[in-house]
Amino acid sequence: MKKDQNEHFRYLLEQLRHERMEVIGDMLRGAPSGYRTHEDSELSRYDNHPADIATELFDAEHNAALKESEEFAVREIDDALKRIKEGTYGICGICGRHIGGERLEALPYARNCIDCEISEEHENKLDEISKSSHRPVEEDVLEKVMRGDFLHGIEDDEPYEGTQALEEVLKFGSSDTPQDGGYM
Repeated sequence: MKKDQNEHFRYLLEQLRHERMEVIGDMLRGAPSGYRTHEDSELSRYDNHPADIATELFDAEHNAALKESEEFAVREIDDALKRIKEGTYGICGICGRHIGGERLEALPYARNCIDCEISEEHENKLDEISKSSHRPVEEDVLEKVMRGDFLHGIEDDEPYEGTQALEEVLKFGSSDTPQDGGYM
């Protein structure tokens, strides 16, 4: 990458870093008193409705996530500035080709070219799909009822009843212990 291009992107990155740091500073200055601590702002929770407490918790977690996102962006910007110093800025971290100028203008701290990024996102999506395909056995039984498939098997014409569902689940074991027997 040419020296004038490096200077241009260094300027963009420094401006972006300055903006992100201002946002983080504003978050810390304008945060409610309980934001940085996990202490309650109330003397007693006795008279508060649980929804009020949940709202406070949600707001605190939401603010923490936003701040964490800004801090992550600052770390990425710092890494990009380091790559400029090392002379590796604008080179894809996966394939080693140059990252397009349009991509760097839009996202100056991009690590990968657009093709590699799309490929990586596709792989991550496939990983998520494969992780979600391992579901509990009980869901297979419930799925038959939910989708309206009331036939036990293809060759059987018997209606699929709840007792059959229980028998299928019990094939995989139960947690019956002497204390579960009850007193009759």
